[in-house]
Amino acid sequence: MDVLQLFRGLAALMVVLHHSVGSLKYYHKIDFPFLNYLAYIGKFGVDFFFVLSGFIITYSTFYKDEAPNSLCNYIKNRLIRIYVPYLPIGVFMLLLYLLLPGFSNSDRAISVLTSLTLIPDGNPALSVAWTLSFELCFYLLFGLSFFSKKGWNWFVLGWLVAIIVFNYSLFSSLVFLKKPFFSILFSTYNIEFILGYLLAQLIVRKIQLNRILLILLFFLSLISFFYCTFNPLKGFLFEVNLLFAFVVFLGIYITISTVNFKINNLPLLMMVGNATYSIYLIHNPLQMILIRLFPKITSAATSIIVLVVVLILSSIVGYGYYLLFEKKAIYIIKSKLIK
Repeated sequence: MDVLQLFRGLAALMVVLHHSVGSLKYYHKIDFPFLNYLAYIGKFGVDFFFVLSGFIITYSTFYKDEAPNSLCNYIKNRLIRIYVPYLPIGVFMLLLYLLLPGFSNSDRAISVLTSLTLIPDGNPALSVAWTLSFELCFYLLFGLSFFSKKGWNWFVLGWLVAIIVFNYSLFSSLVFLKKPFFSILFSTYNIEFILGYLLAQLIVRKIQLNRILLILLFFLSLISFFYCTFNPLKGFLFEVNLLFAFVVFLGIYITISTVNFKINNLPLLMMVGNATYSIYLIHNPLQMILIRLFPKITSAATSIIVLVVVLILSSIVGYGYYLLFEKKAIYIIKSKLIK
């Protein structure tokens, strides 16, 4: 499904934009409402990623759970996929902040354990790596589906109920929910992985939904999302994120079921899509250094030019990291560890 590469690339660039505007505000003291709004929209790239992750892992493993060593190979694949590209950058950022504490533009405490293992214990040195702890949690839980798909479906239902209860009821004040592991396990972000899982079920089981109704629902949800970004609803901590996740859910289903085209003739888009993970990992330290080194920026026009430059350079450097390290290292390690 080549079209998913477009979505992955778009999600990564949204996150790059979000962090780059934040660096402009911090280092150059700019404050333009239009750019602030772009940064706010950009942060939903993470929600985009989570829905895509739930979909891709479910879809790609749907017919593999009965193969020899399927669970073992699945776990090895996921761990290699997450850790091999991450560790060089994560360790570099950890050493950088340990040696030069003033290099960071925030005063957050950094956890060595989380930085090295992604086990939830505090803040990782590479700030975007907090999302990888969520990815790791979902991937490991998804391993239950290799024992029983029916049992996994019931687990997902119970998990969803628990997430809702522990976030939107009197039980949300329970002390154990503040523990790092449980704060991830019962986070509302997991609803987005579950949406991706449900989306994959619709696709692999060829469940047809009314296309016109879906398109109307998509535009209604999209309009509601933009309305909520200007007028946040009170009383719900996560309503805009979930609304955007639902927009993504509908958008992916409509796109795959109608225009599942090849993008081989658009190599630039394919390159960005293939290198999405590397771009995601490398962009934050890169954009922080680039924007810090820029001469003083005061105008909106100059800020936009800088953002375009950062987006392009993040894509180029990220693709270089993907081509020279991520792709080769993963291939070598998989060839030795996975049958």
